[in-house]
Amino acid sequence: MKSIKKLFLFAVFVITSVGTAQETITNESVIQMVELGFDDYMIIDKINTSDVKFDASISALGAMKNAGVSSEVLSLIMDKSKQNTMSKTGIYYTDVNGDDKLVQPSVFSGANSNQVAQKLVSGLINSKQKAQLPKTQSNNVIRQSQPEFTFIFDPSVTQVDNMQNNQGGDTGIFNWWFRMASNPNEFVLVKLTVKENKNLREVITGKSSWITSSSGIDPKYALNFAIEEIEGNKFKVTPDALEPGEYCFIYQGQVPQGRENQSVFDFSIQ
Repeated sequence: MKSIKKLFLFAVFVITSVGTAQETITNESVIQMVELGFDDYMIIDKINTSDVKFDASISALGAMKNAGVSSEVLSLIMDKSKQNTMSKTGIYYTDVNGDDKLVQPSVFSGANSNQVAQKLVSGLINSKQKAQLPKTQSNNVIRQSQPEFTFIFDPSVTQVDNMQNNQGGDTGIFNWWFRMASNPNEFVLVKLTVKENKNLREVITGKSSWITSSSGIDPKYALNFAIEEIEGNKFKVTPDALEPGEYCFIYQGQVPQGRENQSVFDFSIQ
C-alpha cells in the first residue's frame, strides 16, 4: 500500500511537471520530493531526466542533508551542479527587473596604429595600438552607477577541452576566457573612448617605438573594482562608482594556443 502511494505521488509530480514549461529541478525541488515521501530511486530518476539548476555549496548541501536528502542523492547533485557551471560561465549583471543578464562578448571590428606617422616624425614618439568596437553604445545597458557583476568560472575544464569543445563558435554557450581564468583579477576594467564621427568605441591595447614596445592595457587606465568570493568558482565584482559612458572588461591572462583575444565584455552606464 505504501509503495502504491509513492507511485501515485510520483505520477502526480510528473503530471504537474508536464504542465509546467521547461521545469528545472532545484535544491528546493529535491527537498519537496523528500518531504512527499519519494524514495531515492524516484528522486534520482527525476534528476537524471530533467533540466537542473543546483546549488552545491557547502551550506546548501548541509541544508539538504538536514532536510533528509540521502548521501546518494547529494552525490548526484554535486555531479549535476557541474552542468550549471558549464552553461553559466561568463559575466552577469542584474538588470532593473532583478534578472541576471549575460554580458555577451563583442568582437573588435579593427585596429588602428599611427606607426607610419611615427616613422616620418621620430623614433622617439610612441605609436598607439587601438582596438575598436563598432557602434558608440554597447547593447548591455546598465542604469546604475555602481553595478554588481557576477563572474562564473569553470577552471576544471582543461585547455585541450577548450580547443575541442568550441567547434560551433557559440560564445553564448562557450566562453573560453572563463575556462582558462579562475579569478576576476585576470581581467581589467577600462573606459572606452567614444568616437561619434566614426561610430565606434576604442581602447589602447599597446604602445611601441623604434626602441621598445609593450602590449596590454596600461595600468594607469585600469579602473578599480572590489572582489568578493561567493563560491569557489563564483565571484561578485563591484567597481567604484562609474560615470555615464562606455566600459569593458578585458581578459589579460594566458591565451590558449591557436586563439586570439579579440573580444571584450562591454557595457554602457546610463
